Amino acid sequence: MRILVVILLLLVSTMVSAGELEQAYEKEYAYLVAERKALQQRLEDLKTTQQANLRKVTAEIDALQKDFLTRQNRTDRLNRQIVEASRGVDQAENDTLLLDTTLIQARESLAKLGGTFDESEGKDQQLAAAFALANTTMVADGKVRTSAGKYFLPNGEAVEGQIIHVGRIAKYGISPQGGGVLAPAGGGKFKVWSQQTQAVASQLAENLYPNTLDVLLFDNADKAMEKQDTKTLEDDVRASGMVGLVIIVLGVSGLLLVLVRIIMLMLASSNIQAIARKVNEKVAQGDIQSALQTCKKNISAASNVIAATLRNLDRDRDHIEDIISENILHESSRIDRFGSAILVIAAISPLLGLLGTVTGMISTFDIITEFGTGDPKLLSSGISEALLTTKFGLVVAIPLLLLGNVLSSWGQKIKNELEQAALHMINTHKK
Repeated sequence: MRILVVILLLLVSTMVSAGELEQAYEKEYAYLVAERKALQQRLEDLKTTQQANLRKVTAEIDALQKDFLTRQNRTDRLNRQIVEASRGVDQAENDTLLLDTTLIQARESLAKLGGTFDESEGKDQQLAAAFALANTTMVADGKVRTSAGKYFLPNGEAVEGQIIHVGRIAKYGISPQGGGVLAPAGGGKFKVWSQQTQAVASQLAENLYPNTLDVLLFDNADKAMEKQDTKTLEDDVRASGMVGLVIIVLGVSGLLLVLVRIIMLMLASSNIQAIARKVNEKVAQGDIQSALQTCKKNISAASNVIAATLRNLDRDRDHIEDIISENILHESSRIDRFGSAILVIAAISPLLGLLGTVTGMISTFDIITEFGTGDPKLLSSGISEALLTTKFGLVVAIPLLLLGNVLSSWGQKIKNELEQAALHMINTHKK
């Protein structure tokens, strides 16, 4: 019974607590709904405010961008103006420098011709004066004029006479002591280049037209002109040194050997076919002794080979052919004589030329070591030796090599003809 009472009490207390709890939940729910509405209202207000601020900021950004673009365009325009101004300044400086250079060159060039202009004037006036003087000078240079002056004869004697000026490029001198075409002698002075042109100068002075106009053109009267002596073979040999002399001696020896070899080959090849024909006729008649006498009358390689064939014509064929080969080998030593020597000279001549080149360059470097490179004339001896020895070596080698090969072919042809003539006799008369 007590238990039932307890349970009832518990149920009653639970029902009372549930009602209060429900009331509490309803109050809390109503509070939360109110808070939610308040938060939503605040959120709407915040969105409205942010949109207004965003529109304001966007407008400010657009205004700043427009201002930036305006300023940037203005800056680009100013930069272009600065560049154009710089170009104008540079061009003005270049024009000024070009004008100054032109005036300096004009002043120096006209000073050599005796013309000057006032440097205290403006540059434009100076340039105009320079052009006027240049025009006057060119007009004068296009004319022929005569004036009194002094010049030197070929023997060094100074004479007074008339000088015919052909512009500024040629002069003629006329005087009782002599005259002719004038050449610069240095320092603005002139000398007679050749006495043979005196007649031309005289005809020009008399306003006559010579058939042949001898003229010497020059561009600088302050620099002396000298005649260049024509070099001879003796001068070249002397400049080539000992090596060049050896090459020349070998070349002369080679030519002598070529001449001797030509004579020997002409004797060896003289009338091979004619001798063979005469001997064949006599052998066909059975007169061997007369055929041998015909061979003895002609002293040549063909006579010797054919005579040896006739003396052994009664032997067997193999023996006769051996005798023919022996006699042709004997004659070959005479036919080929000096052939190897000619080819050896042709082979060693370029090598000697190369040796001369080396010795000449060594001499040149020795001179450079001792005296430096200030005076090119000091180097000419070594360079001449280096080049002339090579030249002589090739001049000797090329013709000797060609002639040596031609003569070798000629000698081989003679030996073939000898063998052919002997074999023809065997084939014709050997039974």
